[in-house]
Amino acid sequence: MSGDADRRLGRIRAVAFGVLAVSGVLLLFGPLLAKAWIWLVRPRDPNWWGASGQWVGGIGTIGAVVVALWIAIRDGRIAQADRRERDLRERQEQAAKVTAWIERAEPGSDAAGYMVVSNANAEAVNHVVVSFDLVHNLPMTGSTLHRGPDIEDDEYLYAILPPGKWRMPIREEWQRPDMTPGVMLAFTDSRNGHWLRLTDGRLIPKDQNVVTRRKIRFPQRISVPESY
Repeated sequence: MSGDADRRLGRIRAVAFGVLAVSGVLLLFGPLLAKAWIWLVRPRDPNWWGASGQWVGGIGTIGAVVVALWIAIRDGRIAQADRRERDLRERQEQAAKVTAWIERAEPGSDAAGYMVVSNANAEAVNHVVVSFDLVHNLPMTGSTLHRGPDIEDDEYLYAILPPGKWRMPIREEWQRPDMTPGVMLAFTDSRNGHWLRLTDGRLIPKDQNVVTRRKIRFPQRISVPESY
């Protein structure tokens, strides 16, 4: 929680406890104060003043209950928001450790290059689709290819990608001299969060996994990851 939020919550609690204190004083000392007022001002019907003291005490009780309920509801909402924020932060920390990039192949290699995917988490990710991508210029602003329900020749589909570094060969015919190669990576983390990492490295949360989102039909060519 930020410092401003802490200070705001502190002020709210101070006001709330102040109201509780005033209500408690009225509840405990209302009848006594009413009788003291009778003695100081002028004679009144004691029954009337006693009833007024009871009314004041009743109002104080109601105020105390209302404030206590309000504090409980407010604190519950703040705690729930904190839990959601913490869960999102943990998910983002896990997803941030799944990265991808292009590496050139060594001279004489069968491949023109490699797409490299690194999963630096202790847990595997699943529903993984690694796509070779081409962008017109730098900085990379996202995919120039529209992907459909079929796994294309320049894509790799993995049911599970364990922790470690993995590479996928790039064919010569996939490349174009006027465009920059990149990698687009879709995956689901171990907390069932769905993510898309674009060629410029941006990490975008998704509501569905890539299989559901793209309506990928099976059977499909499922690749076996090559350790790197």
